[in-house]
Amino acid sequence: MDDINKLNDILNTEIVNQMQYNKYFMYIQDPALRQFFMQLRDGKMQHITQLQQEIKKMMSGQ
Repeated sequence: MDDINKLNDILNTEIVNQMQYNKYFMYIQDPALRQFFMQLRDGKMQHITQLQQEIKKMMSGQ
């Protein structure tokens, strides 16, 4: 498995995790816990963006 495929696998995992945070976020009533889940979700979104940028850069040969 080459590096781009590995990054794509990690990207897909991060997307699934972020979707799980979104799913559970809808059911959380406690404001502090909602804030915590929002931070986790936002962290996943940052990872997703970083992975997408790195994959794009590798595919363009930079």
